[in-house]
Amino acid sequence: MKTNLSRALFAAAVLAPGAALAHPGDHAGMSVAQIAHHIVTSPDHLLEVGFLVLMVFGEGLRIRRRLTR
Repeated sequence: MKTNLSRALFAAAVLAPGAALAHPGDHAGMSVAQIAHHIVTSPDHLLEVGFLVLMVFGEGLRIRRRLTR
């Protein structure tokens, strides 16, 4: 189980930056509200946020297991 989770988290970390580069455009001129709206309405950014949540959850499980030993 540990190996599969590690591989999944590694794959998520490798694939997430490519997903964020899936569309063109310069977002430097956006306000914070526009950036938040863009992230919530763009599938590629939602995928990246999902990978981040998965990695944080996996790391939390790993730390919890280590502390209970």
